[in-house]
Amino acid sequence: MERVSRAEALALAACVAAFCVAMGLREVLNIWIGTGAAALTSALVLWLGARPAVRANLDTPTATNLVVGLVVGVLMSLATWWLYPISVSLFPPIETEVETLYALLRQAPGPVRAFPLLLFVVAAEELVWRGVAIDLFSRSLGPWRAMLVSALLYVLPQVALRSPLLIIVALCCGLLWGALRVQTKGLAAPFVAHLVWDILVFVWHPVA
Repeated sequence: MERVSRAEALALAACVAAFCVAMGLREVLNIWIGTGAAALTSALVLWLGARPAVRANLDTPTATNLVVGLVVGVLMSLATWWLYPISVSLFPPIETEVETLYALLRQAPGPVRAFPLLLFVVAAEELVWRGVAIDLFSRSLGPWRAMLVSALLYVLPQVALRSPLLIIVALCCGLLWGALRVQTKGLAAPFVAHLVWDILVFVWHPVA
């Protein structure tokens, strides 16, 4: 069984730390600057420290996986729009937490003008958590347990936002996108699902 090298482990840890710092400094840095810097840092660190794992996740996507990602992203958005008002009626403080998140995303230049950056950040997140993390942990845990670990790691940056709702949402998204990664054996489906959900829920039809 192939073991995770020290360089690979350090590279993954650095990526997680970069996104944690970006979220932790959200009130000091513009959210787009912070996450963009974290995404760029992650891409460089992974290329230097875990290049084989990166290359293993750069296969040409299949049409089927792209369609699966699109369908899942749309279904996630529909579920979000349906569940949000129900959640607010049951737990009113949720509304404040969501409004705080949207306020961060509306910082200049805003999600529409920052779309190229959003695309890059989503790609980096998928490469880190659904790509390299699952690949590395799979060597000792198997793919499904590795998916669980990667989902927990995906939650860590959200802890800095001090929002129980966002932690739960991040965990659910991490589990779903991770399952897509394991089931389809590629990043195309989780990447498309992630991007479609972000566009529909944060840009096209925000819930708050």
